[in-house]
Amino acid sequence: MNLLVFILGGLLLFFFFRLMRRISRSIMQKRSLKKGSMTVLPLTELVLWIAYAFWGVYVLFGGQPYLDLVVGAMVVILLVAIAWFVFRDFLAGVLLKAEKSLECGQMIRTPYGEGRIMQVGGLSLEIINDAGEVVRIPYARLSSELFILLPADDDSLPHHLQLPLPAGRQPDNYQRMVEKQLMASPWIIPPEPVVKIIQTTDDQQRLQVTFYASSALYALKVKEKLKKLLSEQQDADPS
Repeated sequence: MNLLVFILGGLLLFFFFRLMRRISRSIMQKRSLKKGSMTVLPLTELVLWIAYAFWGVYVLFGGQPYLDLVVGAMVVILLVAIAWFVFRDFLAGVLLKAEKSLECGQMIRTPYGEGRIMQVGGLSLEIINDAGEVVRIPYARLSSELFILLPADDDSLPHHLQLPLPAGRQPDNYQRMVEKQLMASPWIIPPEPVVKIIQTTDDQQRLQVTFYASSALYALKVKEKLKKLLSEQQDADPS
């Protein structure tokens, strides 16, 4: 009888979460709510399955003299699994960075993608490929694979751009707008871009922009986008 209750409880829990996933996909039309539900549901399901496993132990082995031993073994296994899941990428990253000198701007080729290193994080490595896509690779996966650090080139050298500002208008607004655009661009790599307001010899104010890009092609795209953005903003501003 206890075994039947345990099996029925597992089936009910399984079909309950399948139903919840279907409801979240069909009813929640708002993207933010849908995204939130798809994030919370897996975590809730994991917690309830763990609770179900402990409940099943009490249902199947309740009253037995070795019940505490079984529960203790399950707790140890659960803690080891959580520790391994949480710290495996961190430990793999420490060993990998100690063995290899990984720096932002380096070109790297891995089984998961090829591009320029965008960020050397604590748990993963972020690279940006030629299509402008950011690929995040956990260190635990990268440490078990062959990867190649490609020869350095000059694509990531600082790129400079001067944008003219119209007289009589607030230059701070344009400065903040350009800074925001640069920070949102996937083609920009560390260090952070610098945007300054300068005064030229002919008393004209300009924005002096210095940034690092993942490639020379992307640097050109960034410059074109900034020029277009500033031009559209100037046309939209009242005289």
